[in-house]
Amino acid sequence: MSTSGVAVNADVQSTFMKLSEGKKEFRYIIFKIEEREVVVEAAVTHDELAGAEDDYETCSKAAFEKFVTDLNTRTNDFTDCRYAVFDFKFTTSRVGAGVSKMDKIIFIQLCPDGAPIKKKMVYASTASAIKASLGTGKLLQFQVSDEGELSHRELLSKLTEKYSDN
Repeated sequence: MSTSGVAVNADVQSTFMKLSEGKKEFRYIIFKIEEREVVVEAAVTHDELAGAEDDYETCSKAAFEKFVTDLNTRTNDFTDCRYAVFDFKFTTSRVGAGVSKMDKIIFIQLCPDGAPIKKKMVYASTASAIKASLGTGKLLQFQVSDEGELSHRELLSKLTEKYSDN
């Protein structure tokens, strides 16, 4: 239970495990708070993202753009809050290893500037509870307040900066 009094539904963790472990059934998951509980709103498979199967070369660009479009639709043009996880595939240069293919799961806490203040406060105070249920060690966290911060180029830049040896 979070400080906001919002609980995390058990499906949140079990669905996340299907994205983060084993055969990685899902590519991304969107969560929302509904009736004082964090629930899975959408869990999108690789098949549903046709054309974005093995996209290390494009650094997940097509899949990420579909994800952002889905998030935009579900939040009424980024006027509502959500949490999401996305399996980001990219390549980076590493000393001694050359170019490496990497998979990193990013956690996005979307609290857009246009969302009601009370809702943003509830999402902010519930974030630690959902991150704890997912296991924060596996996640790279991004707080997003506008659509510009969800740009593929910006996130890719942050990922390659963090994981390259340059």
